[in-house]
Amino acid sequence: MTLLAPPVPGTTDTDQEIEKAGWFWLLLWCLLVLGVQPWSARAAAPQGTTGSTNSMLKGALLIAVFLVVLAATKPGFRTRISPATNLYVVYVLFASATAFLLTEPLSPLLRLARLLLGLMLIFLFWRPLIQIPERLIRAHLIAHLLLAATVVLSVLWDPAQAWRPLNSFGTGFRLQGVIIPMLPPRVGEVGAILLGLAIIALVSRKMPVIPAGMMIGIGLVLVALSRTRTAAAAVGFGLVLALLLTRKTWVGRVATFAVPALVGLVFLSVPSLHTWLLRGQGAAQISSLSGRTTSWQYVLDEDVSLQTAIIGHGLGNKRVLLTRGEGDVDVMAIDNSWLSLYWETGLLAVTIVGIALIVAWISVLRAPTPYVKASGALLLGYVTAASLNESGLSDLSSMTLHLLVAAAVCDADRLRARARALT
Repeated sequence: MTLLAPPVPGTTDTDQEIEKAGWFWLLLWCLLVLGVQPWSARAAAPQGTTGSTNSMLKGALLIAVFLVVLAATKPGFRTRISPATNLYVVYVLFASATAFLLTEPLSPLLRLARLLLGLMLIFLFWRPLIQIPERLIRAHLIAHLLLAATVVLSVLWDPAQAWRPLNSFGTGFRLQGVIIPMLPPRVGEVGAILLGLAIIALVSRKMPVIPAGMMIGIGLVLVALSRTRTAAAAVGFGLVLALLLTRKTWVGRVATFAVPALVGLVFLSVPSLHTWLLRGQGAAQISSLSGRTTSWQYVLDEDVSLQTAIIGHGLGNKRVLLTRGEGDVDVMAIDNSWLSLYWETGLLAVTIVGIALIVAWISVLRAPTPYVKASGALLLGYVTAASLNESGLSDLSSMTLHLLVAAAVCDADRLRARARALT
């Protein structure tokens, strides 16, 4: 498997230098993905490491990557930024303005600075990675392979901490990260992205069978052992969209719908898979999506002023306080990107990020290369589905990065095709 695509005709000396330094840029992208990935304070972490320490380490890592990329970028380089990324810049400016209305604006401003740093890195990575879309897709795939490797090594290094008890979901355990502290949903996301991109690379003949099969196997194992239904459903949705958009025959399109239907029947009929799907939950827990609908209903039913509806309660308020019948107070995560956006930064922010997602989908639909289009559709399909059950689109998260990567590579693919048509 080759990491970098061969140089295209007409490349400059700078492009050839970038090609020779491919592993250098790959390492920087892997470090960026590592810094964006959520490091949970609730997951098993090295002794003495706290949530605050994790945030500081991630911030230092992102700053270090930014400084190295900036130093490696020659003055006067020509680049561009995708329309979806432009809209996220608008979101940062709007959220920064609303942060000053809060009594303690420092924490929201630090989160927005981190998001802006990520957007600037996407801008600086355009020339070495994004200009040739296949290069960034493969770098994103390898970054998730390395993250998956840390989870596998966690089982070998500290198996007692690598398995998270299912205290609220019945008997059994869920796989989590220890070397890099990640909760089971994040492990499931890493496995899902690795699985989806490897399948597309194999179907598109961009990767040999053996390495692709190994990556598919690792991805399936991570999704299965993390017992993350959101990741499984989201990657399935993304794969269906990716194959549907790139299949040119009716047979291929029918197969795109038939295979997921058969998989669904297998899950419902095979007892062990059915048990995995239910995860020990009863009918009430399943219907409430593990309690998520309770917090969603609270957000929708709350009586707020016009100002709060427009600008929200303030960036960082991802949880709500719920009072139960006996007077006990529970703190519940919202776990929905759109309701979380509304709660934190209001309807205007929901509109801006929603338009960014639509613009990203337009870029995917206009991408001329099937491999690039399928990869972009997988990432955006995953984000679209997972955003209904997970938070993350309001700041620099793994979901936001998937959205920006899909928009950037598909936009670059369209520009490359246009440039070739003119030569």
